[in-house]
Amino acid sequence: MKKSLLILILIIPVWTFSQDPRAFNHGTCIVEYQNSNDSTKYYLTWSSAYNNAWEHNIYNSTIYFNNNGNLIIEIPSELYIGTDFDEAQEPVNAVINTSNNYILSVWEDGIDLDAPNVRGQIHYPNGIIIKNNWIIAGGSGSQHSANTAHLGNRYLVFYADEAPPSLGGAVLKVKVIDDITGNEIQTITFTPNNEDHWWPVSISNTSNTRTLIVWGNDGYAARGTVLYEDAGTIQQTGLPQDYLTNIQQYYYQVEWLENISKFILVARNGAYSNITDESQICLIDTLGNITNAVTVNGGIVREAKMAIKWSECNQTYSIFYPTGINNLTQISIDNFGVIASASNQIVGHPDLTGFEWTSTGIWSKFITDTDGNDLFQNQYIVLFVMNDTLSNDIVKIPIHLDTSLFCNPLSINDNDIYTKNIMLYPNPTTSILNISSENIIEKITIYNTIGRVVKSQKGKDIKVINIKGLPVGLYFIKMNLYINGDYKEYIQKIIKQ
Repeated sequence: MKKSLLILILIIPVWTFSQDPRAFNHGTCIVEYQNSNDSTKYYLTWSSAYNNAWEHNIYNSTIYFNNNGNLIIEIPSELYIGTDFDEAQEPVNAVINTSNNYILSVWEDGIDLDAPNVRGQIHYPNGIIIKNNWIIAGGSGSQHSANTAHLGNRYLVFYADEAPPSLGGAVLKVKVIDDITGNEIQTITFTPNNEDHWWPVSISNTSNTRTLIVWGNDGYAARGTVLYEDAGTIQQTGLPQDYLTNIQQYYYQVEWLENISKFILVARNGAYSNITDESQICLIDTLGNITNAVTVNGGIVREAKMAIKWSECNQTYSIFYPTGINNLTQISIDNFGVIASASNQIVGHPDLTGFEWTSTGIWSKFITDTDGNDLFQNQYIVLFVMNDTLSNDIVKIPIHLDTSLFCNPLSINDNDIYTKNIMLYPNPTTSILNISSENIIEKITIYNTIGRVVKSQKGKDIKVINIKGLPVGLYFIKMNLYINGDYKEYIQKIIKQ
């Protein structure tokens, strides 16, 4: 008896420390919505099994930000789905139908003998239920990794199906359901039965006419396709294709970039044990074709959702995602769809002092106040949420990012001898700004730090600008230069005193 007891004592700690981190917390989600007063608020939902491995429950809360950028909890964290003994009510994903504020939440459960099944619930942000907890995909076998999007007047529920006739692992499928009644309309199977496909992620464009779906193809590639609605039926723009190869399973995410009409896919570089601290990035058009791809420093965290921001000043998107222990990676994409060849690492941000990213399931989003304003004392705020490893609650981290990260003075060519000889003086100035340049300047555009045009001027050769009427502060001046029969742009920082 003593010998058996000793064996148990030795084995249990090993099992505990090798536990899958998803056993206790697995995933978060942020859904932005407008209430009846057109105020911008945020519905948060997450799954957690603190102190009770794999017996997840689903929780929710609603928050908003006031005009000073302070986070206000409207509905505190509360248990929404589960009884503490339901075997993995996780991970949860949610999407909103903006026409009526119906939210569809989807997850996998472990209640039934043939479980897990994919289940769903249609509800308002305040939790009032439209259609109660029901099985969307189930039966003999296991259905995993539920993810949802809204396309036209349909909810799309993506999942991995291990049930027969699947032979090689899991088959990637989607259930198409009516966005009012929740009734099933259509099922699409994306992958063959003799392959293994997991962990779908999806996003729809702003006009809700295209949805990109991406999943892990047998653990070595991010495969996907674009969907659209035609006469009430969901169609594919083309056969699924491998967008990025040699990537890490689960370490990928997608977003929509409205101003350049492209989807973006970010995936951690290095399949299986060859994982690196890099990310592969590609842009995908609305027909499902790759338009550009690069590899950058900064590996995205597992199951993390990136945040995006457009700058009118530079006509550029900034994409932020968590990397390392508590750092951020910033990627820039211009209006031509050119991805920056090197990423900007934000290390040691004061808002992240004392925090460490959880190993899986971090969601992020740039926020506005209730009136839709997105600038707070010359800073933008991106909200990161992740599971609290010390409770069933959620950790909410508003990170303040200075506008200089989004609108820096840039030269189209730092080695260009013509632009090197441009001088602006006096700078700072109270009113008159002189331009010294051998080049012809035919247009001047001045932007404030959030990228809005505050002054523009055209002429045959502009060399003097009057900015007396502008408020005191930092601005960016863009000059359209005529050089050797060609037009170029040059941007410089100016200060109004």
